[in-house]
Parts: sequence; structure tokens; C-alpha cells
Amino acid sequence: MEKYFYLVVTPESMIVSHLAPIEFGNYMAVGTKKQLRGQVIFFELDPGKVPGLPFDYIEKKLVPYPTGEPKRSVYLSIYRVLEKIPLDAFKNLYLVSDDGLVLTIAPAEFIPGEKETHLYQEFIPCTTSVASKLNPSEFTKYLTDTSRPVAAPKVLFAELLLNELAFNPYAPLKSLPYLNPDYLRDCLIRLSESKGRKTKTVQRMLRGDLAYRTIKDGFFIGEGDQMLFYPFPPVEKLENEYFTWWRSAIIPHFHA
Repeated sequence: MEKYFYLVVTPESMIVSHLAPIEFGNYMAVGTKKQLRGQVIFFELDPGKVPGLPFDYIEKKLVPYPTGEPKRSVYLSIYRVLEKIPLDAFKNLYLVSDDGLVLTIAPAEFIPGEKETHLYQEFIPCTTSVASKLNPSEFTKYLTDTSRPVAAPKVLFAELLLNELAFNPYAPLKSLPYLNPDYLRDCLIRLSESKGRKTKTVQRMLRGDLAYRTIKDGFFIGEGDQMLFYPFPPVEKLENEYFTWWRSAIIPHFHA
């Protein structure tokens, strides 16, 4: 059986599986008995570009079940995984709803937009939510600048919606989908009034799943001057081409 290698973001881990990406995403979200549900974000990896893979261990552990069913997951690493994977090893990104539907996103060229304030949700190595005057490529370079005492070798984050607040922190809040938009506004005001400040922490830790409807441009992986961009489809495209996934992703599912 074919082997597929994945970096799972939540929580950070590397997994090898006999399941292709769509089946793997469904399995990770809802399990085999469809009793457990949870959002999953993961990347497929090119094993030929990932150094140090334990192939002897993989051959021993990744074997079909006695019934002939494919082996669904073998964990290869659960600690500091992202920093050990070269950027050219990353293939597609997969966003899985909590009922197992999967959206595939291919990497694309990133083109910076106009000057604005950004809201970033970090995933690896920490899960801080940060407001910043830096665009994604500048933010990546800033976070991975090892000449600074607080830096990371590689980062993974998404940009979230701010709407009018990206240009004016005093703008009407309207329908921003956040639990405490007044506090978010206060953070943006403090950032804008601090001329030399580049970032302001909004939330120290991601609590629960990421609300996919809050994603603006997409996801970013980077180190130094190198960065990968995975563009999140605009709402019109989601509604027209990926409606089933989009409906599943934005409507909460409650389970007994």
C-alpha cells in the first residue's frame, strides 16, 4: 500500500498513513466509529525531502490490519516537528471540518496588499493571537530573526479578518466574529498609538478550534526570507464551488 506523510497542525505531529489525504482528514476528524468529532488542519509532505525519516520503523509499524484494512496512522514525531521540515517538502494544505469534510488548498504566490494592520493567529511553535503592523512576509522575518532573544526557527500562522478595523481602529465593529471585539479594538488602538511597536498580543492561547470563517488571506509557513502561502478561497468561491464544505465549516455541530 502507498504511504502518505503528514504534518498535523493541531496538535503538532508527523504521521505516516496508508490513507490518502481526503480519507485521512475524514478519519482524523471523526474516527472510525463516527463518535468523536474535531477540526483538523494538516499538510501533506514529500518524504523524499524530509531528512531523518525512520524508514525501518515505518516498515515495521505501517502494516495493514489482519483484516486487510489500511493502517490509518503511525506517529513519527510529536515534538518540534515543523522546524525540522524543509519548506520545499510541503505539498497541499487540508482544512477539515468537525464532521470530516476536507478542503484542499494548494500553495500560491503571495502578493502583499495595501498598508494595513493585520491580525495573525499563530499555530506553531505557539498559539498566540497577535495584531501587527507587519505584513505576512515581514511578520515571518521578524518572528524568525534569531538575532533577537525571542525568535523561532520556523513559524506557521494564519491571517484573520479585521474588516474596517485594519485601516481604522475606531471603525464600527459591525459583524466581526470574535468573542470580545471591544478588547480587540483596544489592542489595535494601543498598537496604532505606539509608533515604534510592531506587534500587540491579543490572546495568549488559541482556545478550541479555529473558526474558518474568520480567515482572511490564508495560511503562511516561513523562516527568514522564505515563505509559503496557502490562499483561503474568497467567500463567493466557497459558496459556489465548495458549498458543502463551507456550510459544514461555518455551522456549529452539537453532538450528544
